[in-house]
Amino acid sequence: MNPTKRHPLPRLGRVACALSLGAPLLAQGAVPALGTADLSIHADGSTVTVELSAAAQTLVGFSGAPTDAASREVLKVAEENLKHGEALVRFNPLASCVLDDAKVDADPREHEGEAGMGASYRFNCQFPKSFSSAALGIFSGFNALQRVHVRYTTADGQGAAILTRENPVVNFVPLK
Repeated sequence: MNPTKRHPLPRLGRVACALSLGAPLLAQGAVPALGTADLSIHADGSTVTVELSAAAQTLVGFSGAPTDAASREVLKVAEENLKHGEALVRFNPLASCVLDDAKVDADPREHEGEAGMGASYRFNCQFPKSFSSAALGIFSGFNALQRVHVRYTTADGQGAAILTRENPVVNFVPLK
């Protein structure tokens, strides 16, 4: 991965972040292995919360604090990309989900020897009964990302899937 190459996700101005989930990002478990990310989706009525965590190496190509101008720029672009939850996680259009809040933890800090990064998003869905799938656009913005382990909870139950660049869509079919 070329750390100075710009990622194709939109590079828009700063987005106000005001999501408070009560616990710091990445505090709940170990940092995912290199090349992977963990994503949890929780639907509760019209509100959908999404939490993402990944190794900093996977998202920005280095661990720890940036050491030069190039790595600071890569970190800045990654942070801006992560703020655009609507581009990273797209729910089926019939549910009419809109991003309400985003919080990005782009300060690569170590947890059990690995530096991790994360983001949390809150969406409001106008038609929650139509909430049935999600497509991940995150693969476009982070070239080293190969797999995303998705866990989800919907009104119909819970489930899990492993998504890849070739298969970036999860249908919410609960495990029975």
